[in-house]
Amino acid sequence: MGICKRILIIGTSLAALTALIACGSGAVKKTTKTPVVVTVWNYYNGAQQERFNSLVSEFNDSVGREQNIIVEAISKGTIDELVQGMQDSMDKKVGSDPLPNLYSAYANDAYAMNEAGMLADMKPYMTEEEMAAYVSGYIEEGQFESEDTLKIFPIAKSTEVLTLNRTDWEPFAAETGVTTEDLSTWEGVARVAEAYYNWAGGKAFFGRDAFANYVLVGSAQLGHEIYRVEDGKPVLDFDEETMRRLWDYYYVPYIHGYYVSGGKFRSDDLKTGHLLAYVGSTSGAPYTPTTVTYEDGTVHEISCVILPVPNFEGTDAVAIQQGAGMVLLKSEEAVEQAAVTFLKWFTQAKTNIEFSIDSGYLPVQKQANSKEFLEQVIADEKLEVSAVLKDTLDIGMAEVTHSRMYTMKPFSKSSAARTILDTTMADQAKADREQIEKLMEGGMSLEEAVGQYDTEEHFKEWYDATRQKLESVE
Repeated sequence: MGICKRILIIGTSLAALTALIACGSGAVKKTTKTPVVVTVWNYYNGAQQERFNSLVSEFNDSVGREQNIIVEAISKGTIDELVQGMQDSMDKKVGSDPLPNLYSAYANDAYAMNEAGMLADMKPYMTEEEMAAYVSGYIEEGQFESEDTLKIFPIAKSTEVLTLNRTDWEPFAAETGVTTEDLSTWEGVARVAEAYYNWAGGKAFFGRDAFANYVLVGSAQLGHEIYRVEDGKPVLDFDEETMRRLWDYYYVPYIHGYYVSGGKFRSDDLKTGHLLAYVGSTSGAPYTPTTVTYEDGTVHEISCVILPVPNFEGTDAVAIQQGAGMVLLKSEEAVEQAAVTFLKWFTQAKTNIEFSIDSGYLPVQKQANSKEFLEQVIADEKLEVSAVLKDTLDIGMAEVTHSRMYTMKPFSKSSAARTILDTTMADQAKADREQIEKLMEGGMSLEEAVGQYDTEEHFKEWYDATRQKLESVE
């Protein structure tokens, strides 16, 4: 297996296993005494991997034993390593593993595998009642081929929240009169960031992960879905006025020094004291910093507060819907049926909440997406949950319930399109800020230096170049 970690969890001897396997409709069907083995590749690590493996073991010792199913869970390390492992196995590279039955996949990858004719349809193994139990947007993401299919099974999702270093926010807020309510809009974040920059002697306030989400969600919120799919083909709607508003509330604050992106993740920047707040995935909650370590080695304990992701002023709330689902490779009916049996068990409300508590991912059934249900499971199971993780789940669940959830529909070049959206404005802002800092070192004032870049001509150059890139992937 090389670096891959193989966890084979068999709850009992094969002789003790029964010879039954459940159909998707709930009927029971006889099968041979040989157990049906379902291999699952994922990219979970740390607490997420431990909880996933624990739940796989629980399945094998209960439903798996009763229905003659063994699930074998394999962590491939990261999503990139998983994708590479899939490619190596399909190419039959020396040393590669046999292809799994189930594996974690984002919509773009699932789309490509489906185009290659490799994915099984899981809808025939589901009843209408079972389908209706899931958050509708999560099911719709897996129906990219048609509403009569299910090619991605939702098992855990995530959205975005704003994490704020409350310890260092409080003296700033006390002196300036700002409140966390000011952080509910992108316009408010920019105003607060400017105030903090001036108050803190030139320090950045804010940063964000997954920049493409800002562009995709912001554009959709302002009435323009950048890519919609019609008859399987992408249609581009890269509205110039909308992009200007996005530019004004990211690029402009960034080149002023109010925003920053230094570490691999913005939580790294908070941990090193380079910013006070960031927007990131709910799945990052287990890694929320509890200390700040400054460049001189000083360590400062902090507590963080979790807030909803900002929206643009005057718009209805929209939040990103993200997180890989499980896809099923075509196989014999008994294996496909067994795989879906496991997925349905794993995503039942209580079980899914247990995974959420250790992972920061959101449960996928409607029943489980409530603060009351979360608290009930925590109390009933006597689970230990950090305040930050619980607040993250509470806020994330509220966003799922009260916001319009958005995810870009997949098409043949959607990965390339997302990369363009993820990099062009963010990279431009970072490069231009570096030049502005050089101008300031040469004696130019901040406003004079910024004035070299914050122009209509510069925005138009960026917009035209980016539009041309996006048109090339339609």
